[in-house]
Amino acid sequence: MDNLYQPPKAELLDEQSPSRNAFFVTSENKLYLLYFFTFGIYAIYWFYKQWDSQRTAMLPKHIMPAARSIFHIFYTHSLCRLISEHKQRQGLGSWAYSGTAWIYVVLVFTSNGLSRMEVQSSALDLLLLIGCIMAPAVPLAQIQQQANQASVDDNGQSNARISGQNLLFIIPGALLWMVVLVGVFI
Repeated sequence: MDNLYQPPKAELLDEQSPSRNAFFVTSENKLYLLYFFTFGIYAIYWFYKQWDSQRTAMLPKHIMPAARSIFHIFYTHSLCRLISEHKQRQGLGSWAYSGTAWIYVVLVFTSNGLSRMEVQSSALDLLLLIGCIMAPAVPLAQIQQQANQASVDDNGQSNARISGQNLLFIIPGALLWMVVLVGVFI
């Protein structure tokens, strides 16, 4: 006979088990491609997806992923710390994230300042533009690699394909790059 006063039983999640998709997963190649074609604006979306994946994990604290993505330079270190802590709980080793986070923040400021420089040579101006856009993507890809490992998808294969939504940003970005190239060489 069942006890009527006994609370219902439910399966509890094991906190120590590796959690799939604990963070936003994407391949590094896709990150570089979208970062290039969106002229770096992809970083805002990337940070939004990372923080959005942490909403339930951070309860009862209510976070605002949109604000954390717009002001991502202030939240880069805390995101990296969360990734590192998650990896340690899974037994994947520690990650000295501070240097990577600082490099990203410094490169965002530096590339923003350098992109305003005027250079006499248009070819050099194009190279400076590409360098300023892609420099912050390198530490961001390193952070993504750690997030992929924490989500048990080392290469980001679950989100490596280019989707139709991605093409909505790649095609206008490619057209804008063509306008830039025509402006440089004509």
